[in-house]
This record gives sequence, C-alpha cells and structure tokens, in this order.
Amino acid sequence: MRNFSYTVTTDYRFKTPELIMRAYLCYAFLALSGVGSMNAESEPPNRAATKPGGEKIQGIITLEFYNPEHFNTVELVHDTVMGGRSSGFVKAVSEPAGLRFFGRLSLANNGGFASAQFRLAQKLPVEPYRSMTLNLAADGRQYQLRLKTPLIAQGVAYVADFNSTIEQESYYFQAGDFSGRYRGRPVNNMPALNFSDVSHISIMLADKTTGAFSIVLYSISLSTAPLL
Repeated sequence: MRNFSYTVTTDYRFKTPELIMRAYLCYAFLALSGVGSMNAESEPPNRAATKPGGEKIQGIITLEFYNPEHFNTVELVHDTVMGGRSSGFVKAVSEPAGLRFFGRLSLANNGGFASAQFRLAQKLPVEPYRSMTLNLAADGRQYQLRLKTPLIAQGVAYVADFNSTIEQESYYFQAGDFSGRYRGRPVNNMPALNFSDVSHISIMLADKTTGAFSIVLYSISLSTAPLL
C-alpha cells in the first residue's frame, strides 16, 4: 500500500472542535479516494510539460493541486479567525482529477472571505519564470490568486483578481498583474515578485457577495516564456 501524506489543516488561531472535525473529514476523504497518493521516494515536479504526442515543452513546470508531491498541505483560512461565519471545505474530484474548494460566503460580523492555501512540497527550481497559468472550473464569481514568498511579512501576499467562468478554463498572469495586499489594504514597497521564490499559493473569495461558492482547482503552471 502506498503512503498518503496530503494534509488538510485549519488556521491555528481559531481551533474549535467543529473546524478540527472538518479538517479531519477532508483528510479522510482524500486518503480514502486514493487521489494523489505519493510513493515513498518522491521526485521533484517535472519541469517539462508534454504536448499530445509526447513532445516536451522546455521551461515549464506544472503543479497539480491534488498531488501531494507538489502540494503537501492545504490550510483553510476563513473570516472565522475574526468572528465571521463564512465556511469552506476541500474535496477530491476526478475526471479530470482536481480539488474542489467550496462553501458559503457570509458578511455577518464584518466577515466576508474564505480561502484555501496550498504549501509547495518542494522549493521551485530557480528559473526566470515570466508567466503563470491557472487551470480551473468555477462559478462565475471573482476570486483572488494569492502568492506568498519567504521574503514578505506574515499576512502579506501578492494578489491578482480574476473573474471566473463555469467552464474549465486557463487564466494567465504575469508578475505585473500582482500587487501587495494586507487584509484587503494595498501594501507599497513590496519586493519585486519572482515566481521562483513562491512557497504558498492561495485561492480566496472576497467579492462581498453572500451565498454558495465552488471552484475546482486542477493545476498551475509556470513558464519562462512571456505571455503573447
């Protein structure tokens, strides 16, 4: 039997039995699903993507959200850390394989955000990455792609907003699309974003609209080629 090491956690600043149970159930679901099992000896993510027919595209690294060899921890951080009532969960899906982040956004008690943060299992290769591609299927709401590096303060992130569609789609970003934010407020004098420094990738919903949400995350790719 192969080992399974995908971990789902909640923010440690707000640990209640309910949230601990949610995290446990998410972990159990992923473990039982068999999606993203990891061999005892893992290898770094493949730096060459493959076109149909087996042709390799050099200078591209693709990370799969369901794959524990690429992301070893999912941390759910919602407005409950400050008394809000939004909820969010993760669940493995198949055909194609991915992770579904879903729940309900609430504006009660001055809340209004829900997020899933993925920690990279290994440091990215040092390459001059110039673009990033996020592959997902969602619900038509506006989400945030958030990046963290060891070079910025805790709570600060590089953030890019994007409007989702219901169909599976790819969304393209360059470093210039991201700006520094801290709890929704802009942050100036941020270090220049270098994609190879990224250690955490988050998806956040904070569109000030109450109601259910659902976004299925498949993969994120980095390329040394610029966007056309």
